[in-house]
Amino acid sequence: MKPVDGIILAAGLSTRMGDPKLLMELQGSTILERAVKVALESALRTVTVILGPKGDQVKSALASKWSEERLRFAVNPRPSDGMSSSLTVGLAAAGDGAAGAMILLADQPLLTSRVIDGLIAAFSRDADMIVLPAISGRRTTPVIFPASFFSELMEVTGDRGGRDVVKRHEDRVVQLEMASYYDDSDVDTREDLEFLRAKLAGEPGGLSHE
Repeated sequence: MKPVDGIILAAGLSTRMGDPKLLMELQGSTILERAVKVALESALRTVTVILGPKGDQVKSALASKWSEERLRFAVNPRPSDGMSSSLTVGLAAAGDGAAGAMILLADQPLLTSRVIDGLIAAFSRDADMIVLPAISGRRTTPVIFPASFFSELMEVTGDRGGRDVVKRHEDRVVQLEMASYYDDSDVDTREDLEFLRAKLAGEPGGLSHE
């Protein structure tokens, strides 16, 4: 497979719910830990977690749980500048020789390594294309951008992430339908979290990452 580096955007650690949502627990792990776990279980060459300037304790906790060299960290000194600022930091941290970078949102706790590896396999067939998943035709994340797009992505500002880049290059997009095995639910509210807790509790053995 073509070497793809993973970038987990986690600098915000949103406090809209009263507590940082990525540090809330879901089935015995924090939401952020779940994101790191599935990324490390996948074929991603490296996994870089983008943290905010006050993320030292989070970094220490993650580093003590996974000591492998593939796991890296980078700091976004100004997360208030929006998602694009974390994206820029992550792309700058991508390893030499990466054919592409996968942008992962840390607040999608039902993402699995199967989804990640499916996207990497599709990218490996044509490493000049942007590869993204879809659920019944609706585009979602994570997204793989070829290295040739890195400089354009680093010019994005605000909270748009890579969406505008995708729109500008529709002729370079591969959309992989994953409706049968991907639930891209995210966590924005306490109600979202309670819904996911109930959903996972209702599945025998919990959710598999295979």
